[in-house]
Amino acid sequence: MYTVPNLLKEIKARLQPIAGECSLNEAEIILEHAMHCSRSDLYVMAGRVISEDQRHEIDAVVKRRLTHEPLPYILGAVHFHSKEFIVSNAVLIPRPDTEVLVEKVLEMEPEGPCSFLDVGIGSGAIAESLASRRRLWNGIGLDISEMALKIARTNCSVQIGLVCGDLFSTLKKERHFDFIVSNPPYISETEMAELDQSVKGFEPICALYGGKDGLDFYRTLAEKSKDFLKKGGRIYCETGYAQGQTVRAVFSDNRWKNILQFPDLAGRPRVIVAYL
Repeated sequence: MYTVPNLLKEIKARLQPIAGECSLNEAEIILEHAMHCSRSDLYVMAGRVISEDQRHEIDAVVKRRLTHEPLPYILGAVHFHSKEFIVSNAVLIPRPDTEVLVEKVLEMEPEGPCSFLDVGIGSGAIAESLASRRRLWNGIGLDISEMALKIARTNCSVQIGLVCGDLFSTLKKERHFDFIVSNPPYISETEMAELDQSVKGFEPICALYGGKDGLDFYRTLAEKSKDFLKKGGRIYCETGYAQGQTVRAVFSDNRWKNILQFPDLAGRPRVIVAYL
């Protein structure tokens, strides 16, 4: 007989070599998915018996996870900023640290009507999280991957338009946007070799690799964004935890003003905000 407590214990133990300290959290997510319930419901229904079909589904998920495949890809969805987003291996998995980027935009931008651009929209998690909180905002999402844009379309409301292109190559040089937001590829050549197998073996390289020093995309953003922002426009970028000073320097060299830096959930530099 399989009950929630003994299955949680078993799944946690099986996932320990792969997920480490996150093994209990992943075990809970797997059971939530199989039982179609919330985290709190798992413990409210602690005495509920798990069916054989549910047990087979759970076992199949765990076996795939033990190959290092990320759990969001196996389940086809991930929670981000209080919403669930569909994901596949065509897009980067949204991380909790990126929620800091979303929160900083919501905190610093006025609530009235505005137009924004999400460069490298991926799953659409950033753009849709912003649009769902600000009904008067409209955005455009850019991505070089058609497969990524298909995922974004399933996640984004009509407030978000989608454009396929390599950075700004498909946009007219019009100062149309109030602000630009981006979580660009920023992993350096050295860091790519050191990435966990669950990242470098499954997530799209084009959404990870930022050139030899990890700064290629910031250089382009700092140089080209000015052609698309209104006077006084802003840019919000996520950065690698050790890139705060170097990214600030990139924007400073391109004559951006009032360059601000904000920490992630662990207190590490994570978000850069710059003004024209």
